[in-house]
Formats: sequence, C-alpha cells, structure tokens
Amino acid sequence: MSREFKLGPDHEYRFEVDFQNKVQIKLVEGTAEIFGTELAVGNTYTFSGRKAAVYTWHGCTLEVNGSCLVEYTASETPMTSYLNTHLALEQLRERAKSERELGPRVLVVGPHDVGKTSLCKVLVSYSLKQGGSPIYVSLDTTEGSITMPGTLTATSISNIIDVEEGFGSSATTAASMGSSTMPLAYYYGFESPDENVKLYKLVTTKLAEAVKRRMAMDDECRNSGIIIDTAGLIDQVGYDIIQHIVEQFEGHERLYSDMSRIYKNQNVSVVKLAKSGGVVERDKQFKTLLQRAKIREYFYGTPKCELSPYSMLVNNADVKIWRVGDVIAPTSALPLGMEGSSNETQVVRVDNYDMCFNSILAILNADDDEPENGLLECSVTGFIYVSDVNEERCKLTILSPSPGRLPRKHLLMGSFKWMES
Repeated sequence: MSREFKLGPDHEYRFEVDFQNKVQIKLVEGTAEIFGTELAVGNTYTFSGRKAAVYTWHGCTLEVNGSCLVEYTASETPMTSYLNTHLALEQLRERAKSERELGPRVLVVGPHDVGKTSLCKVLVSYSLKQGGSPIYVSLDTTEGSITMPGTLTATSISNIIDVEEGFGSSATTAASMGSSTMPLAYYYGFESPDENVKLYKLVTTKLAEAVKRRMAMDDECRNSGIIIDTAGLIDQVGYDIIQHIVEQFEGHERLYSDMSRIYKNQNVSVVKLAKSGGVVERDKQFKTLLQRAKIREYFYGTPKCELSPYSMLVNNADVKIWRVGDVIAPTSALPLGMEGSSNETQVVRVDNYDMCFNSILAILNADDDEPENGLLECSVTGFIYVSDVNEERCKLTILSPSPGRLPRKHLLMGSFKWMES
C-alpha cells in the first residue's frame, strides 16, 4: 500500500515499524533528514524494527510503502533547539581550534526512552557537515549502538551516519566494508549499569583514558570534541555514575535541576532540551528484540552487507573463559550506605563450560600471560557465540566472524544469552 505525505516547513513524519515488517520511504521532492542525515531525492530507504522520524526544514513530499504500527505527521518538534545547541558547540570548537584546547565534551543524560541517542545522532551528523570528526561515546549497555549489547564503545565518526542503520553497521560489518569507524570497545557484560556499579565505573574509566589519549594525538578529534550517550541514569545510583563520567571525561526536570546545582561552581554548562513528541517508551519485549537483532547483525551483517560467519571447534585447553565474581545484588537493591560484594571487579575462571552454552563471549585484547587482575581493563578485539558444549570431547562449537584460530586466549562471559535461529 503506497501513500504520500506532504510536509510543511519544520514538520516531521513519525513512524514505527515492528521486526516482522518492512517499510520503504522515498523522498520525492524537497529536502529531509533522519536524525541529521540527509535523504537523497528518489532513493528508497528500507526500515524494520525502527521507531524514527523524517524531518524537513523547508518542506518535502514523501512516498511510503509498507505497514507501520504507527505513523503520523507533527508540527511541534525540538529541532530548532537542537540546531541552536549545535551552533553553540561549533563556536566552542572554533575557540578550541584557535586556542589549541580540547573541543566541547557533551554528556547527554536523561531517563530511558526520551531520545538521547537520537539527539547524539543529530549533533554528530551536524558536526560532520561542518567538517568535524567528533568522537561518539556510547555508555548505554542496553542495546549496543555500535556493537554488541553490554559493551561501552568510543568511535571517531568521520563518515556520514547511515540513514537505515543508524550509527551503523556493527563492527564486523564496518570492517568488511573497509570503514574507518571501527570502535574501541570494553565489555561490561550486563544490561544495566546498576547491576555492577563498580565494574561499570572501572570500564568507563579505561574507556575515558583511551579516548583522552586519542584526542591528544589527533588534532581533528581534539577540536571536534566528544558526544557521550548515556543510559537512563536518573536515580541516586545514576547520579553517582554521572558524576563519575564527568570526572573521567572532564531534560528531566529534577535531573536538570540537580545537575545545575551540582556543577554550578564548576566549568560545566547544563542545558535542558525538550524531548521530541515522537519519542515513545519501548517495552521490554521490544528492547529484547533489539538486543537479539544487534547480536545477529554482528555475526550475519545487514541487508546492505551480509556476512557469512564461521562455525568452528575449539579445544577447551586453547581458551581461558572468565566471568566476573558473583554479585550478591544490584547496588540499587542494597540498603542505603551498604556497598556490594568486593568481588564485583574480580574475575573467576569458568571451569564448567556448560555455563557458556548460548553465551556471547568477548575476546579480550590480553596477552596469554596477562594477570587476572588486569583482564577487566583490557579492551575487546571481537566476540564469539558458543553454540554447543561437548564436555566429553573437551570441545566448544563457536560462531566467529572470521576463520582460523582465535586471535586471543582470554574470553570474558557476561550475562547475555542468544539462541541462533
């Protein structure tokens, strides 16, 4: 079923499509963008499992094919305030360039499902249009904006963000296409930061140190600055994590008020931006489907760039599998003033490999003789999926993006499970 939408200036077409259907959108005339990335006239864009909006500054005509869960046009958008934010950041970038200082470091915070990642896409896209090369940092471990869920990543964005795939194709897809947006990744392994706050802070610190080293060496990244995307950190534990992030990386009413109060005497500006009226809360089922889709994408690619992963047998003796020591309870569930177990940042060797069945394992960029207490500080070189465990033969059947021996021996297991279908 084909239909046409004519949008006036400063209007947007909002749509939601589930994972079982596909919707095709074509810009017939005028100009339009999706989260800052411009659409090409006459080109057809395909979406599945997405909730997004096509915005136009000057007016446009869209042709839409396929079944949407929800679709409508809206005249009230926050895009003007987003553009003003970008222009203010550009002034800071120009000042940083002339004074040879660090560019702006932008931390986007707020509750779940208010459009934080969408705002980050807009700010990054607009910076690219001005010739910048900002570093996008994703601290949201729920879905995996760049790569596997449970991972904290930093990526120097130098190419236009894909309209259909957002921040992109996964790391393996990017590598196969020769992209320069390969992320630096550290594996946290849990869905929410409050499941293991000590580990989350440790991994955040290591990522921040790596980003600062990159900015020290790259003038373009240093001038462009950092855009940091966070999880829904609005409770007391979240505020503690936010302060930690601010220390490392140098419009919720109460959050805005509290952040303004906390940082009023420091060199930090707190700006409240309205959320888009098109932002909708995503239920647990939708987020679970997003996670599964992101995991599958890592191994099998996207419709634009399909991959063929390799199923291989690995001897148990050829790998060392670790997990983070048992956590008694999430920090947010503990009585006020009580800290979690001391083994929240200690690794434990996995002896029973049956635990690894259907698990996603991170391949740590660690030497074979890396001491146990240093493993969690190592970045990730890739991921594998354990599809079968044969204890009698002492072998694992794994799915890997590339053939041959695994590049490293140390593997870290988190809480994410996946069943290949």
